[in-house]
Amino acid sequence: MPGAFLTIVVACAYVTTDALTPASRTSEAYAWLILAIGAGQSAGTALAGRLAEQPLASAALPAAGAAFALAVLLAARRRLGPTGQRQRGRHRRPLRGWHKTP
Repeated sequence: MPGAFLTIVVACAYVTTDALTPASRTSEAYAWLILAIGAGQSAGTALAGRLAEQPLASAALPAAGAAFALAVLLAARRRLGPTGQRQRGRHRRPLRGWHKTP
């Protein structure tokens, strides 16, 4: 069941990365995002494998992961907000190709 929401989390990560990254740096931002996801999955799998034999430690692993994620988000809170030049709630890139223009 750990991967039940992985698709949703990754989709939200891509949307957030797109919204917060300057247009000239999106490729680099996506590369860092993919690296972070892969490294996190590898580290989590290795740690879970080590702790699988100890029932108390494996029960505390999700809570420890959530606490770590919360600490990272709180530490980065100021840097995650939209910049002054962007409008809140609007995507910065125009849609092209598939839609009709009024």
